[in-house]
Amino acid sequence: MSTLREQAALVRDFNRYYSRRVGLLTDRYLGQARPLSEARLLFEIGTGADVRDLRSRLGWDSGYLSRSLRSLEAQGLIELRPHQTDGRVRVAGLTEAGGKELAELDRLSTARAVELLEPLSPGQRDELIAAQRQARRLLRLAAVTIEVVEPDSAIVRHCLQAYAAELAVRFPEGYDTGALVAGAEVDGERGAFLVAYEHGQPVGCGAVRTDAPGVGEIRHLWVHADARGLGLGRRLLRELERQAEVRGLHTVRLGTHRVLTEAATLYHSSGYRQIPPYDNSPYNHLAFERVLVGGDRLPSLDGRGFRAVAEVAGGEVDTATRFDYRERDGEISATYAGGAIRTGHLVGTRDGNTLDFRYVQLNRSGETSSGHCVSTVSRLPDGRLRLDETWSWESRDGSGTSAVEEVR
Repeated sequence: MSTLREQAALVRDFNRYYSRRVGLLTDRYLGQARPLSEARLLFEIGTGADVRDLRSRLGWDSGYLSRSLRSLEAQGLIELRPHQTDGRVRVAGLTEAGGKELAELDRLSTARAVELLEPLSPGQRDELIAAQRQARRLLRLAAVTIEVVEPDSAIVRHCLQAYAAELAVRFPEGYDTGALVAGAEVDGERGAFLVAYEHGQPVGCGAVRTDAPGVGEIRHLWVHADARGLGLGRRLLRELERQAEVRGLHTVRLGTHRVLTEAATLYHSSGYRQIPPYDNSPYNHLAFERVLVGGDRLPSLDGRGFRAVAEVAGGEVDTATRFDYRERDGEISATYAGGAIRTGHLVGTRDGNTLDFRYVQLNRSGETSSGHCVSTVSRLPDGRLRLDETWSWESRDGSGTSAVEEVR
């Protein structure tokens, strides 16, 4: 399997080829007297659009958009006027000449697309269009960001209102908003509320709350109709599971209504097993559960800091050395510094409660060294995590054991 860096090189190679193949590398796009950016802006204005909306749609900063609008205005293709109801907002519209230019742009664009497709057989065209659809779906999914948000925020209320409104239509018995999770249940150590954003707009949400010691419940997993089919529901589900792990939960469960067949399909295909209903919700006709990696697995190291409990014989780590860990999808990494170490980095994997990683570090004397370490995660009586390590140098002779404990 290619590494991420190798895959990035392939994406860059395709971008270079495609941008040349369709004629983007010129200041006269499709032979017209303007670059692609102005041609695209003309297309987006279409029958009229306010400047604020154009900036959001195109992802341009206000300065670049203003310069492009002035250029099209100077060419007599658009006119700018105040919004009818909000004088603070300007609206861009096509002039008669702009309308003709846009029609010509559409004609030339279609001709260029036909030129690309015509040499291919019907089957090859279908293959290309299918590949484009798949690329668009994955690129949209990659552009979505998922954030933990305050459960009493306006954006959460917006998402829950949309979620409840849809269920009120889909459920034969309707939906009572009194069944929505309380904010205190999905805040801090007890849980989290996630919102997915595309182009700054919310397109999905979900929550996880502590239901019993070591057990979490996933609630209100929802994806906006415009974002369905991207794979966002599965991505949200995995991120909710990760939030559960961070909070020391080893098992998650959830319920769904019998009419939500697509939800049941998602849970089955994501490693959940069906269980008897675990609560008295009138909407949870089906219940599912998933053990996160292993029932004895301890919480994620993500965002946790550690210090050595003693100076390490034969090594360079001491009680002044702090490790800051990141963990995601079975991969771990950390940066560390302090004491005899100026800076260090480690990277590896986690399998259950066992870490396997390699490290490289620079000491205060300007010397670099590297090695290999296997570490076991355990929990201290006060709830903090401890890593018991067995390490060996690879850049020089020597090996030993050490321990680091979580800093709070």
